[in-house]
Amino acid sequence: MTVLQVNKFWFARGGAERYALDLSDWLSAQGHAVVPFAMAHPDNIPTPYDGLFPPFRDTEHVRFGASGLRTFLSMGWNRAARRGMKTLIRQTRPHVAHVHNIYTQLSPSVLDALSKEKVPCVYTVHDHHLVSPSYNLWADGCGPSIEGKGVVAATMSRFHKKSYVASFAQAFTFAAHRRSKAYQVGIDAYLCPSEYMARRLVAAGFPEEKIRHLPHGIDPDAVAPRFDHDGYVLFVGRLVPEKGVETVLRVARVLPEVRFRIVGTGPDETRLHVLAHGLTNVEFLGSRFGVDLDELYRGAAAVLIPSRVHEVFPLVALEAMRAGKPVAASHVGGMSEVVTDRVTGFLVNPLDMHGWAEAVLRMVYDDAARRSMGREGRRQAETTFHVRRHREKLMGIYREIGKT
Repeated sequence: MTVLQVNKFWFARGGAERYALDLSDWLSAQGHAVVPFAMAHPDNIPTPYDGLFPPFRDTEHVRFGASGLRTFLSMGWNRAARRGMKTLIRQTRPHVAHVHNIYTQLSPSVLDALSKEKVPCVYTVHDHHLVSPSYNLWADGCGPSIEGKGVVAATMSRFHKKSYVASFAQAFTFAAHRRSKAYQVGIDAYLCPSEYMARRLVAAGFPEEKIRHLPHGIDPDAVAPRFDHDGYVLFVGRLVPEKGVETVLRVARVLPEVRFRIVGTGPDETRLHVLAHGLTNVEFLGSRFGVDLDELYRGAAAVLIPSRVHEVFPLVALEAMRAGKPVAASHVGGMSEVVTDRVTGFLVNPLDMHGWAEAVLRMVYDDAARRSMGREGRRQAETTFHVRRHREKLMGIYREIGKT
C-alpha cells in the first residue's frame, strides 16, 4: 500500500509530528510505501519528494507589507501547496492519504487536491483548530474563552500570541473555512484520539458518520518499567502558559522537601526561570529525547500534567504509564480517558493548588498507593493502550476507505 502522510512540518517539532513520523517508520518497516508532504522547512528530514514541497511560511513572525499579505492569503488557500500536492499524487498514485496538521501553512487547498485526484483521505484530529480559531481551548477560569465569538470579538481578546493582528488573521481564516466547509472536502474519516474530541466535532457540525474514535497507543516493550524511584516528580512538555508549568512551581514552593524536574523548552522559559528563583528543589533540564527521556520517566516518583487547556489526548500520560509511574493530571478535555482517578493517578482541578499538593504528597510518600497505581498504569499500557491495537484499527480504516 502507498500511503501519503501530510503534515506541515516533517521533523519532530511537536506531538503531531512525532506521531506522523513514528507511524511512517512503522509503515515502512511493514513494507508499505510512505510518501511525505510538508512545507520546505530547513529542519525537515530529507525525502525524495522535497522538490515538490511548497515554500516554508513563517507565521510566527509576520510583518506588515507585501510579504505579510502573501502569508495571510496563503493561510486561507495555499496555491503552491495545492500544485505540489497534485503533482505528487500523479507521480506516486497513493492508495490513501493520512492528513495531520495542515492549517495556517498548507491550508485546506491540499484537501481540494486530494478530492480532485480522488485519493481517499483520513484526518487525525490532533487539536481543536477544526472547531475553534485557537489550537487550544482554555479550561474554565484558566484563560479567555473564544468559543462562539465572531471575528471582531475574538480579535479583541488577543487570544493568539497576545496580538490583535495575529488574532484577526486566525479568526478571519477560521471563519472563512468554517463557512465554506473547507475542512469537510474530500475527507472520508476523522480519527479522534478521544471521545471528548469526537463530541466536539459533532457539536461543531461535522458529519457524525465519518467520525471514528481511535485512541493513540504506545509500545510497552520499548521501555522497562520501574516501580521504585529516585526521589523526584517530573514534568515533560513545552514551556508555554497553557501547559501549566507555573502550577508545578507553585506546588514546589509549598513542598520544599520534594524535588521537581522540568523537561522541555519554549517561549515561556525565561519567565518561568524568574518565577523559580530561590526554589532549590526545582531543576530545568531543557529538551530530552530518546533513552535520556525514558530514563527520566523511569526514575520519577510521579509525572505531573497540570494543563490549563482541554487536552485532546495526553501522550505524556501514556509515556509515564509505560514506565510504571502514576500521573497527576488536570481534569479537563480527554484526560480522564487516559488517567483513571485514584487508579492510575489523580485527576485534579487545574486551579486547585491544594489538590495538586495533596496528589504529589500521596504519590511521593505513600509507597503502596504509588506502586499500585504505577502497576495498573503499566498494565493498561500493555493492553488497552498497546500501539498494536491502534495500528491494527488504523490499517483496517485504511483498507476500508483506500484504493486497495
